[in-house]
Amino acid sequence: MEYGGNTNLKKYIEQKKPALIEENIIKGIIIQICLGLKEIHKNKLVHRDLTPDNIFMDDNYKIKIGDFGISKILTTTKNYAKSQVGKHHYLAPEIEKGEKCNNKVDIYSLGCVIYELFTLKKYYNIENNKETINLDIYNQKWQNLIDLALKDDFNKRPIIEEIYSYIEEEINNKKNEIICFYFKKNKDRINLLHDFKNDIFERDYKYTYNEAKKNINEDNIVIYANDKKIKFNFYYESDEIGLIKIKFKFNKLLTSTAFMFCDCYSLKSIDLSLFKTKNIINMNHMFYNCSSLESIYLSSFNTNNVNDMSYMLYGCLHLNSIDLSSFITNNVINMSYMFHFCSSLKTLDLSSFNTYKVIDMSNMFSFCSSLESINLTSFNTSNVTDMNNMFYDCFSIQLLDLSSFYANNDTNMNYIFYGCKSLKSLDLSLININNVINMYGLFYYCTSLESLELSSFNTNDDIYMNWIFKDCKSLKNIYTNDMSDKASICLSLESRDESQNSTYYITNLNDE
Repeated sequence: MEYGGNTNLKKYIEQKKPALIEENIIKGIIIQICLGLKEIHKNKLVHRDLTPDNIFMDDNYKIKIGDFGISKILTTTKNYAKSQVGKHHYLAPEIEKGEKCNNKVDIYSLGCVIYELFTLKKYYNIENNKETINLDIYNQKWQNLIDLALKDDFNKRPIIEEIYSYIEEEINNKKNEIICFYFKKNKDRINLLHDFKNDIFERDYKYTYNEAKKNINEDNIVIYANDKKIKFNFYYESDEIGLIKIKFKFNKLLTSTAFMFCDCYSLKSIDLSLFKTKNIINMNHMFYNCSSLESIYLSSFNTNNVNDMSYMLYGCLHLNSIDLSSFITNNVINMSYMFHFCSSLKTLDLSSFNTYKVIDMSNMFSFCSSLESINLTSFNTSNVTDMNNMFYDCFSIQLLDLSSFYANNDTNMNYIFYGCKSLKSLDLSLININNVINMYGLFYYCTSLESLELSSFNTNDDIYMNWIFKDCKSLKNIYTNDMSDKASICLSLESRDESQNSTYYITNLNDE
């Protein structure tokens, strides 16, 4: 089985004491548990041990249900189980009494887990010891949900689909919310939403500015700082020093979030779990230069209509990880500089990305110096025209699977792998470079590269290939059809295979 992540809910709850957990975070956790239980019950399984110990969570609050050691299959002919299993504080009454039970035992356990998330205390099924959640902080409807799930009579408990619909309805009725956390080291001004007006004089973004004025203004946004309503502005000057929670409540759905948090240097984390993005077209520069940003919670993002993600996470220097599994990229055209200078990112899973409409991927991962692996298995690059500097100075990458890459229309590949000094081998046998005119410094400074599969490379005279193998000090083998006139530009090439039948050995190569 896959590794369950850094922690589970039990440890997370213990770490949170005595402070309460943010309602947004609890909501995101519960939704994911419900989605897991929906799948479990749909397959006629009863978990029977749903507890915080068995609910795993990573740093981005991504939830997975584990430990199916005492789960039970309910067949169509036997819809009840009868055995006393599970942990005491999460056991449904029918299990404790040794009576017949069905998947409603998981609903009872879920109610206990929800109660514990809101109170940080275990639920005790004792008539005189039933505390409610803090209704001064949390919505009454959560208590109503807990009461429903914890009914003694399992026939009166809702099924998991009803619980999920209940929560979804609550989310849809909520205003579009964004919660940000800033850490103040001094009393400097904090940027809240990017000041487009100042930016217009430096860059030609008049269209973006006009769109932003329609979407982001005092008519449709309310801003709170540490739960105190503040006057709408693009910046906030606080007398407080320390952690500051900024909450935005949007009254209308946005169509563009371009530059929204651009240059928010103090932003530490951002929770977008309630942020409705289904009408958004443009996300370019959204988190540009958020250099202190460590985590982004994007689980509810709907990016189906977005066409521009260029510069979206540019300069997020401290971002360690990001979950993009909910991203739909069917209509994205521009991804240039999308992760540029995300120098703390170690892994990127882009397996959900469909990039068949993307035209520009230049500098997409450049200067991601800690990046060790990228899952690009679903990438479709058939319409990309520019890949220059795409993996520039990705020092830590050792393996790149480019089996889904098709450069049918690409004209520019200069410096694409420049500085990938940990990269040992590269298979480019499927890349079609018929239209490429610039390969300047293609593998420049790939000091660990030992072998290259270039059998599909077309080396027409019009391709600009200067310094293509410069400083490839470990390169010994190139598998290609014809590069006889290009061999002299490799620093230390020992052999190259130009056909299935012969190998050519070259000596005394100079640095040209």
